[in-house]
Amino acid sequence: MLQTLIDWAEANPLIEKIGLAVFANNEAAIRLYRKLGFMEEGRRPREMKLGPGQYVDDVLMCRLVK
Repeated sequence: MLQTLIDWAEANPLIEKIGLAVFANNEAAIRLYRKLGFMEEGRRPREMKLGPGQYVDDVLMCRLVK
Protein backbone atom coordinates (compact mmCIF):
# COMPACT_ATOMS: atom_id res chain seq x y z
CA MET A 1 0.00 0.00 0.00
CA LEU A 2 2.85 2.41 0.80
CA GLN A 3 4.43 1.65 -2.57
CA THR A 4 1.14 2.64 -4.21
CA LEU A 5 1.32 6.01 -2.44
CA ILE A 6 4.93 6.50 -3.60
CA ASP A 7 4.02 5.58 -7.19
CA TRP A 8 1.08 8.01 -7.14
CA ALA A 9 3.22 10.82 -5.68
CA GLU A 10 5.93 10.29 -8.31
CA ALA A 11 3.32 10.45 -11.09
CA ASN A 12 1.66 13.59 -9.71
CA PRO A 13 3.46 16.73 -10.95
CA LEU A 14 2.41 18.76 -7.89
CA ILE A 15 3.83 16.41 -5.24
CA GLU A 16 7.50 16.93 -4.42
CA LYS A 17 7.79 15.35 -0.98
CA ILE A 18 5.91 12.84 1.16
CA GLY A 19 6.27 12.56 4.90
CA LEU A 20 5.35 10.37 7.83
CA ALA A 21 5.88 10.03 11.56
CA VAL A 22 6.77 6.82 13.39
CA PHE A 23 7.56 5.97 17.02
CA ALA A 24 11.32 5.71 17.56
CA ASN A 25 10.98 2.27 19.15
CA ASN A 26 9.28 0.84 16.02
CA GLU A 27 12.54 -0.34 14.49
CA ALA A 28 10.93 -2.67 11.95
CA ALA A 29 8.86 0.16 10.46
CA ILE A 30 11.86 2.51 10.37
CA ARG A 31 13.87 -0.15 8.49
CA LEU A 32 11.02 -0.57 5.99
CA TYR A 33 10.68 3.17 5.42
CA ARG A 34 14.44 3.54 4.89
CA LYS A 35 14.35 0.65 2.41
CA LEU A 36 11.64 2.56 0.51
CA GLY A 37 13.84 5.66 0.33
CA PHE A 38 12.64 7.64 3.35
CA MET A 39 15.14 9.55 5.47
CA GLU A 40 14.91 10.95 8.96
CA GLU A 41 14.36 14.68 8.98
CA GLY A 42 13.65 15.30 12.64
CA ARG A 43 12.47 14.08 16.02
CA ARG A 44 9.91 15.15 18.55
CA PRO A 45 11.32 14.08 21.92
CA ARG A 46 8.92 12.46 24.38
CA GLU A 47 6.04 12.97 21.95
CA MET A 48 3.91 10.15 23.35
CA LYS A 49 3.44 9.20 26.98
CA LEU A 50 3.11 5.44 27.33
CA GLY A 51 2.73 5.33 31.08
CA PRO A 52 4.09 6.85 34.29
CA GLY A 53 7.60 8.05 33.40
CA GLN A 54 7.55 6.24 30.03
CA TYR A 55 7.79 8.26 26.84
CA VAL A 56 8.71 7.60 23.24
CA ASP A 57 10.11 9.96 20.61
CA ASP A 58 8.35 10.53 17.32
CA VAL A 59 10.65 10.24 14.28
CA LEU A 60 9.72 12.43 11.33
CA MET A 61 10.69 10.92 7.97
CA CYS A 62 10.36 12.09 4.39
CA ARG A 63 10.98 10.97 0.84
CA LEU A 64 11.64 13.39 -1.97
CA VAL A 65 9.77 12.33 -5.09
CA LYS A 66 10.96 15.07 -7.46
